[in-house]
Amino acid sequence: MIKKILSDKMALCGGCVLIILFAAAVFGPLLVPYSPMEQNLSLRLAPPSSQHLMGTDELGRDVFSRIIVGSRVSMTVGFVAVGISLIIGVPLGLIAGLYGGIIDRIIMRIVDIMLCFPSIFLILMVITFLEPNIMNVMIVIGITSWPGLARYVRGETLAVREREFVQAAKLMGLSRMRILFIHLLPNVIAPVLITATLGIGTAVLTESILSFLGLGVQPPDPSWGNILTAGREYMGQRAWWLIFFPSFAILITVFSFNLFGEGLRDVLDPRMKQKK
Repeated sequence: MIKKILSDKMALCGGCVLIILFAAAVFGPLLVPYSPMEQNLSLRLAPPSSQHLMGTDELGRDVFSRIIVGSRVSMTVGFVAVGISLIIGVPLGLIAGLYGGIIDRIIMRIVDIMLCFPSIFLILMVITFLEPNIMNVMIVIGITSWPGLARYVRGETLAVREREFVQAAKLMGLSRMRILFIHLLPNVIAPVLITATLGIGTAVLTESILSFLGLGVQPPDPSWGNILTAGREYMGQRAWWLIFFPSFAILITVFSFNLFGEGLRDVLDPRMKQKK
């Protein structure tokens, strides 16, 4: 599979950018030139220069250091939120598709109710009752993003359960749980992996929106969203770097996850190969 990914230009391009972002999230805090909390009011709103590559903010803090450290927040939120979504959505989708009947109808009605609300409004509705911090952001994004995944897994399960090897397993008398884990789960894992990769980018974007609105990571902890909030307040002073650099970080991160996810789809989904 690795060879196939390396041969796919789309997946390779997105993957290379993601490796750089992961490295920045893991090792960046050790390599940044300044502490993201270090204030220097004499350099307040200084434009980009050789001393401060991305300028400084309203408190004289180095924007480059804050964006690098903020990448850890975005990556953590993305992976943890999608992990929570997988833990809830995949089992429910598999159970609904395999058992059918009343169990399927109950699960799908819950999914339909949650999908009636635009996801960002549902997240805002839940998070307003909680303390705004990174842990609550991860949990809320995760528990509000599983319905689409559950519906997708159910559809894949319905398709796989009609195939010959599943029917043969039923005739052999295998239990439904054995069929689920041995035959169904391995055959839906590839599309789930693709969907999860695309979902990480969405989670990163959602966290940035919540932090921008003041409902996510709280200052002075750096986040791409709350750096943008400060930039909005100082746009009149032509502090364009407070808007441009965090916006570009969000853009390149979401785009890279989408690019890598689309590449994975080309590599792992046989139906895409047939279309080509």
